[in-house]
Amino acid sequence: MADDDTLYELFTESCHEQLRGIEAAILDLETARSADLEPKVNAIFRAAHTIKGDAGAIGAANLAALGHAVESVLDLVRQERLSVTPDLIGELLAIFDAMRSMAENARNDADRDISTHQERLASLLAPDRDAAPEAAAPNGDGPDPGDAEAAAATARKQDDTHIRKLSIPALELDILVDRVGELGIAQARLAALSQRRADLELRDVAEEVERLSALLRDQVLGLRMLPIKVSFPKYRRLVRDACASLGKDAELVMAGENTELDKTIIEQLNNPCIHLLRNAVDHGIEPPDVREHLGKPRRGTISLSARQDGSDVIIAVSDDGGGIDAGKLWQKAVAAGRLDASRPFDEATALELIFLPGLSTADTVGTVSGRGVGMDAVRDGISALRGRIEVSSRPGYGSTFTIRLPVSLAIIDCLEVRCAGEAYYLHLDYVEECLELPPGLSLAADLGVMEHRDLPMPLLSLRRFFELPGEEAATPHVVTVRQGGGRAGIVVDAVIGRKQAVLKHLGRALGRIEGVLGGTVTEAGDMALVLDVPGLLEAARAAARTKTRQP
Repeated sequence: MADDDTLYELFTESCHEQLRGIEAAILDLETARSADLEPKVNAIFRAAHTIKGDAGAIGAANLAALGHAVESVLDLVRQERLSVTPDLIGELLAIFDAMRSMAENARNDADRDISTHQERLASLLAPDRDAAPEAAAPNGDGPDPGDAEAAAATARKQDDTHIRKLSIPALELDILVDRVGELGIAQARLAALSQRRADLELRDVAEEVERLSALLRDQVLGLRMLPIKVSFPKYRRLVRDACASLGKDAELVMAGENTELDKTIIEQLNNPCIHLLRNAVDHGIEPPDVREHLGKPRRGTISLSARQDGSDVIIAVSDDGGGIDAGKLWQKAVAAGRLDASRPFDEATALELIFLPGLSTADTVGTVSGRGVGMDAVRDGISALRGRIEVSSRPGYGSTFTIRLPVSLAIIDCLEVRCAGEAYYLHLDYVEECLELPPGLSLAADLGVMEHRDLPMPLLSLRRFFELPGEEAATPHVVTVRQGGGRAGIVVDAVIGRKQAVLKHLGRALGRIEGVLGGTVTEAGDMALVLDVPGLLEAARAAARTKTRQP
């Protein structure tokens, strides 16, 4: 039998699991057809009953009593004696929020005062006199013995199987992935050693270790991968509450909920998504009367979608509201001295201004947004995850914020290249092919152009960009990489081959360096930089534009 700490931990985990399903089902009630109401109400009832029974089994009498009172309300809904209204939905959400708070601190259940919650539930039951006493009594009567016995059996079952359901802390997972990555580096060194010594027996062992390391790596990385739907349900509640606060009416439509992402990314993606969704309600969706006057449906639509694109995940937050006034943003930036007044208007550049700190299109400060803080934090948060965010908008038709993120932050497949005797790693998903630089073609600066399959292809000299010492190699190589819808070439001294990189952050002292994802340890035990291919190309273009503008 587990000790008290384990029982309380299991109880809290079970309650959170039930409450996640409850919140999603309650929000479904708002848009459900009459024929679909009963199964959804039944699902909420069963989950509330489980919480009540489990609470009774561990002695959390107040939480059990509150669950009992909620059951009385849900029973009336099941019997169609109580209508599903926005007020009822709001009350149920508030009550289950209280139950969540109580479940997180079940040890101090006896100190909780639930009289206010019981009175609110009793007010819902007041029209039905037969049910009202049942709602008022549970604090004294508690759950019936049969329920408690069933709950105790559930708790014992959880106790017997808790090892299989253990949640692994994110920090422990990070350490485990680090160790597996280091094992991969040691395996690569073993493989190189077996090749140098031409020892067949040692080579067989190295190949077997490589196979087992790959299986272990895939298994461990799988532990970090979660479907993004673990975060999506909470956003429905967020949009509903924001609409209620602002007098708006909008529906959140979600797609691609089974797209998988690294657990760490999902956790850190929460704040950017919250801000984008709040902005969609506040700045994007118009009030119902305004939408009707414009010929739009009174209820707006906010979309949250996710899909996988190679080794990246694309997350899009869009709305069918009024869009972003690029001209207004431009004028505010000029007035604030953030933009040269003589510079000609450019819509794409104007839309990017939304990420400047302190700049907002809102005329007033509200409870949801309008202070001009947040969008810069959104971009910084996405950048910290090695991602990018882009904005597009059509006035009168809405806006879309598109986030591109790597699937995993831990171990990535790379192409190892050399420049000035130093190793550099390029993310393999961007690499298409490796060529030799055509004879007679030289780069006078960082950037150049070569003909590739009858089309001009921009070139970037890695040596010149990083200002590495020494002369160009006698036969430089070109690594062809994908760049948006086209291609670009990165000129290096030599191409070594495919390697795995255990990505390590550079640390706060260095901060974020454009074009660099992080560092890794090579087979020889040295440190090498892992390059951010799109960021590297963009940084080179930005540097070239700066040099061009200089007199």
